[in-house]
Amino acid sequence: MKYLFHSFLCLIFISTGRSNLYAQSKRPCANPDVYLGTKAADYCAGSKLFEQWISKAQRIESDKAVQDNNELYYIPVVIHVLHNGEAEGIGKNLSQARIQSQIDILNNDYGKVAGTAGFNTHPAGADTRIRFCLATTDPDGQPTNGVVRKNTNREGFEFLSDNTLLKSYSFWDPTKYLNIWTCQINGGQYIGYAQYPIIPSFWADSLPMIQPIPDIQPDGVVIEFRVFGDVPQGESGPFAAYNKGRTTTHEIGHYLGLIHIWGDGVSCTDTATDFCIDTPPQATYTAGCPVNPVGSCTPGVPKMKENYLDYTNDVCMNIFTNEQKKRMRTVLRNCIRRNSLLQTPTSCGIADTQPTIGPPKRIQYRNDPLQERLIIDAPTGETIVSIQIFGYSGQEVAVSVEQDAVQSLLDLRSLAKGIYNLRIKTDKGFVFKSRFARW
Repeated sequence: MKYLFHSFLCLIFISTGRSNLYAQSKRPCANPDVYLGTKAADYCAGSKLFEQWISKAQRIESDKAVQDNNELYYIPVVIHVLHNGEAEGIGKNLSQARIQSQIDILNNDYGKVAGTAGFNTHPAGADTRIRFCLATTDPDGQPTNGVVRKNTNREGFEFLSDNTLLKSYSFWDPTKYLNIWTCQINGGQYIGYAQYPIIPSFWADSLPMIQPIPDIQPDGVVIEFRVFGDVPQGESGPFAAYNKGRTTTHEIGHYLGLIHIWGDGVSCTDTATDFCIDTPPQATYTAGCPVNPVGSCTPGVPKMKENYLDYTNDVCMNIFTNEQKKRMRTVLRNCIRRNSLLQTPTSCGIADTQPTIGPPKRIQYRNDPLQERLIIDAPTGETIVSIQIFGYSGQEVAVSVEQDAVQSLLDLRSLAKGIYNLRIKTDKGFVFKSRFARW
């Protein structure tokens, strides 16, 4: 199942073993007591207060008819390449092509782009409508390729204890850019970490690190250079299972407020949750890339081994769900130092191939518990062409529908009690998504 740590670690660490065999067995999470017992631990994603805040933010948006019209959210990215004097394209001084490959992977993964490794056919699979672009203008307003190369005269950095040091070489205003640092993390044990967003009313900046450094400095993502981008064969060192750029996909998910899909729990009997109802509850993480993954807490429903917030190998990952999409986009609209990213002028050159959906309030629906049915009113001048219902696990469920040009009646008597996701499409290309309860 999925476990909620009320003193949840606000800095997320993805670690892997010292040997190649261990590295390919799992991505264990190292949970040192960095924030335990501190005020910071009670305010980051996964904490009770943060989850109350994000639920309230979603209710307020709904009450105010704030629409998520599925527009593309562009995030400007700066890559800080920390090397030891190598020529560009050698070792830690990653080539521009390698860096661009990571940006492409992010956009394929977050965009569920057909024909790429980020595509899936799962009914809960989502195009998050979030895109990443190398920055084209630096903090001084000068043109840039979005990459800063720094010779640190160091072979590598110690995990956590050197966090202040490595970020002091180069960082840009985190209210305007997503900072990503690539470097060697000594010891062959860890491959990346990210900072969660925090409740806006807490600190003006993101959570401070344990060192007494300015809050503005650390916010972003740190990635082991050997797992960054599409890694050429033989260059991933002990991390051969993580050579397709999915560590960065995973870590940015944390940066945007996602939690591991098993909620960092230990069994199906705890109170585990990642707060996304379309990721099947599971007892723990998934290792490797099993054909028939076991450990789901719902009989007959497999673990979602393909989810980017699990611990499977890179080649196994290909899905963000609709609820994960909703959570990330809520964070981008409402969290300090996340919503400001959307205000940075960015030219990505990414074509928007999907129609923008209309305001959610254009389609009205109501639950009729006495007759055990859902009543859906078609928007004026449009016809509903499809109605889909998805259960907790993300699987589509069938119900009887009576429909005319004005109204649709869904018979809910065949559904078990619980929460369901609703997806409606009209003949004008408008897509409406919501949730209802069957009591």
